Amino acid sequence: MSEKLYRQNETLQDHELLEILLFSSISRKNTNGTAHELLDHFGSLEGVFSAMPQALEKVSGIGKKSAELIRVVGLLIERIRGAEGQSPRLTNMAEVKAFAQNRFCGRNVEILEIYCLGVGGRLLCAKSYNCGNSERVAVESKKLNELFMTVQPLSVVVAHNHPSGRSEPSDGDDAAVREIYNICRINGIQFADSLIFAEGAEPYSYFLGKRFERLGVDRSASQPYIVLSNKKSKK
Repeated sequence: MSEKLYRQNETLQDHELLEILLFSSISRKNTNGTAHELLDHFGSLEGVFSAMPQALEKVSGIGKKSAELIRVVGLLIERIRGAEGQSPRLTNMAEVKAFAQNRFCGRNVEILEIYCLGVGGRLLCAKSYNCGNSERVAVESKKLNELFMTVQPLSVVVAHNHPSGRSEPSDGDDAAVREIYNICRINGIQFADSLIFAEGAEPYSYFLGKRFERLGVDRSASQPYIVLSNKKSKK
């Protein structure tokens, strides 16, 4: 069942998903029957995860631990539903700069951030890398590949800071941009921009500065998912 979860999760039926979840609270026991009991009692997955613990415990095979587990998952689902539409959308340069500037404010060590974006520029993940060195930060290609394979973004914005106070790109920055571009290309991801922030200096954009072209990086995609410009997006 675990193998099916990893390899064929889209084919799992409702009772199978419950069965896997119950493995966490019911050890050394076949949970298939209990999963069916839950669905029969509450009518649907929504009914199961909306039920209070006291009601869940009335189902054969469901003890206090399982009832607590199901209720916690139900509350998480409610939180996620309540937060839908609240994820930041980075659809233009002004929004990207404002989002990143806020995250880099007051940082005295160099940090690299990867913003993975989905449809309409919705932020799927903001991943930070910090090696603890105030002079430089490096990220292994393997880690970036793993990140992209897990999140599966449509486009990516890279941002990092220069504690030195100068936002101009270095040769090392250019080399990193080329490497990230190659990883994006392999994964079919649009490399939207690379930004450099420095305290008291205007952020540097590889896109606006046309540095991508000078480096021979083709950031364009046949179907661009994020439009980077200085104009604010229309709501």
